[in-house]
Amino acid sequence: MNKKSVLMCVLTLLTVAYVAFAIPVTWRMAEADTMTGMDIRLSDPSSRFITAADIARECGIDPDTIGRVRRRGFDLYDLETRLAASDKIQHVNANILTDGSLRLEVTPMVPVARVFEPGQPSYYINATGKRISAELRYHLDVPVLIGRFDSVHPAARLLPLLDYIAATPEAGALVGTVTQEADGNIIIVPTVVGHVVNFGDTSMVTDKFRRLKTFYRKVLPTVGWTHYDTIAVKWRGQIVATRRERAPSAPTLITIEEQTGILDNLDNGTMEVPDSLDIVSSPEAA
Repeated sequence: MNKKSVLMCVLTLLTVAYVAFAIPVTWRMAEADTMTGMDIRLSDPSSRFITAADIARECGIDPDTIGRVRRRGFDLYDLETRLAASDKIQHVNANILTDGSLRLEVTPMVPVARVFEPGQPSYYINATGKRISAELRYHLDVPVLIGRFDSVHPAARLLPLLDYIAATPEAGALVGTVTQEADGNIIIVPTVVGHVVNFGDTSMVTDKFRRLKTFYRKVLPTVGWTHYDTIAVKWRGQIVATRRERAPSAPTLITIEEQTGILDNLDNGTMEVPDSLDIVSSPEAA
């Protein structure tokens, strides 16, 4: 056997010996390797719904004793699943960093409305319809939904309307409360007192608000803001206004009609306005 062969055998034996020694040592080190800390990051640190301390409690991990938690076999998926089940958390991403720390990136729930149902505690809902329990420690200025909600007419069906209200400052300033009647009709109670708006459903939301804005701008300043008790935009291309049984006296100020002549044809029939909307005023209309 030449020197080269002897050298190769020696190197092979050394390699085998190293592997036989290193693998158990590495395994024992991995078994003994523990977390070095926990870093909780909220996408909205000002959220009223949940704090870093709340998330730590939801995890079931004490930040002061996390150094005893082994990294090996730690179930990140289970942790994410448990946190995502919380009604205060919208999304969570959990990772163990190379320095051994557990990082949690959490998106708190973003409520879009508060729901009141007869005989039940109120709750908030987010943009996907997930419920968030309402607690005394926080109160958010969001649209209010009132009514009876079920599988046929759930509160989540109003989300397209709420999305529009949230994205449109003019609509947000106008809407005070949103209610749902037993037949599914959506009723808006405006911040402008004196009437309600029958919105029907959540189809053609932009068009319905456009018609309502036209009515507010061109009709109510002339006849008075309490002349009608219900304004319905539920039918395509129309506004149907129900007159009160006892109409208030006509305003004495100079009106838009007197200034521009736009409303010369306002009566109990149909009036055409410049943007081709049909405005119907009828005591019998609902």
